[in-house]
Amino acid sequence: MSDDRRLIRALPARSVEDVIAELAAAQVRVARGEPLSPPVVTLHLAIGLQATGEIVDILFDQRRGTTLLLHLAGTSRHDRSSDVIYVKADAVAALTVHSAAGHVALLSAGQVATPPGPPPTRLEARRALERLRHQLTQRLGAEIALDAPIDETPAEQLAGLVELATQVFTALQAVVRDDLGLEAVRQQVKTVRLRAGAAFGLTLAREALEASAPWAEHPKRWAEPSELTSRLEALL
Repeated sequence: MSDDRRLIRALPARSVEDVIAELAAAQVRVARGEPLSPPVVTLHLAIGLQATGEIVDILFDQRRGTTLLLHLAGTSRHDRSSDVIYVKADAVAALTVHSAAGHVALLSAGQVATPPGPPPTRLEARRALERLRHQLTQRLGAEIALDAPIDETPAEQLAGLVELATQVFTALQAVVRDDLGLEAVRQQVKTVRLRAGAAFGLTLAREALEASAPWAEHPKRWAEPSELTSRLEALL
């Protein structure tokens, strides 16, 4: 069995909604400078049409439903179209991920991984967390504090701490994409607090959003992006 086939056969089944949310969240990570190359996908719509390109954004709206923004592919792999399409998520019946073997870590939420690189240093972890905090501060137009025990975390678990921060801030960015979410976070979240715990948890009290997870389990994904966003919105 070839290496690519072995990786593909190891992929777990996931909902179309969660894979789409994962791919949209990957674009946030790319914007932060992470060395990711999100895959080209084909959306198969319930009405029989299909569209091929790269999912670049997703809007969660409880009243009007979820909308995807797809950057359409050009006539060849070297020719990127300048066209985009806005698609209602509930119109997507299926999703084809092209060259999936090169994206197994993303598609499996970390369950199938290529060999991991070295864990970040404490300085690299501080820089990564500060980038996340700064990006959210810019979006909110207000300062937000970040409380994370970087110095107390064992060196081999720093990657887990950074991953938890990435998941939480990605969910926050998803919530603040519309005015209602922006105002809810601005009014109710003044501090993001990260803690090690036996299980994944998310609470909001006294203007502090606290997230906990068993960092030593990284690269296991503790919550799906859509689930984390929904849990966060329920707290607000």
